[in-house]
Amino acid sequence: MKNLMTVAAVAALAGAASAEVYSDNTGSHLDGGDLHSFYADQGFDHLDIAQVEVTNDASFIYFDISIVGDIDATNWGKYIIGMDTGANAGDNSTDPGSWNRNVDWGRGITDFVGSWADDGGSGAGGELRSFDGTNWNLTDATYLSNTDIMGSDANHASGIHRIAVSLSALGLGVGDVLEFDVFSSGGGADPGVDHLSRSDFSSDDWANGSVAGAFLSYTIVPAPSAVALVGLGGLVAGRRRR
Repeated sequence: MKNLMTVAAVAALAGAASAEVYSDNTGSHLDGGDLHSFYADQGFDHLDIAQVEVTNDASFIYFDISIVGDIDATNWGKYIIGMDTGANAGDNSTDPGSWNRNVDWGRGITDFVGSWADDGGSGAGGELRSFDGTNWNLTDATYLSNTDIMGSDANHASGIHRIAVSLSALGLGVGDVLEFDVFSSGGGADPGVDHLSRSDFSSDDWANGSVAGAFLSYTIVPAPSAVALVGLGGLVAGRRRR
C-alpha cells in the first residue's frame, strides 16, 4: 500500500516543473532625472520588473517576466532577453544584436530575444536572434514559423509576459548553464528602463544608455516527466526485488 501511495505521489509530480525565481527591486521614487523613477512616476508600471521566473521542459526554456503594472492596460512595452550560451565569445553591439537599444550588456551575448506587447496586451510577439561568431541572424519569430520562439499573453492582466525559446535553437541540453539578463524598454534607441541584473537604476535619462549588471544563471534540468519516470522505474524495480 505504501509503495502504491508513493507511485501516485511521483506520478502527480510528473507534469510539474520546478522554477528558478529571480527577484528585482521595485519602486517609484523621483530621484532627479532618474529614468526608472520617471517611468513609474508617469504611470508606466508595466516597465517595472518585479521578478522573472525561469523553467524548462524537454523542448523549451520559459521566461515568465512579471511586471508591476497591468500589461493589458497599456498599448506598448518591450521586454528584452540577452543570453550567453557559451557557444562563442558573443557580441555586445546594439544593432541588430539588441534591436538598436541604447544598452551595454557589459559582455558578449550569443542570443537575443526582443519581445513586445504593443496591442493593449491582447498579444505577445517576439524575435529570436543568434550570433554565429561573426554575424547576427534571425533564427525565428512569432510572425514566421513560430516554432523556436513563442509568446503568451494569457496572464498579461496579472502583469506576466511569457516567452518560450527552443532549447535546440539555443544549442542547450540538460546540465548546460545559460547566463542571461532581462530588461524592459520603449521604442527606437531607448535604453533599458529596468534591468533584472541590477537592484539600482540602470540609467538616469532617456538620452543615456543603460548598463547591465552581473548576468544571472540558469541550469537546464531534466524534463519533469522524465524525472518522474525514473522514479517510477526505481519503485517498480524495488518491488520486483522483494
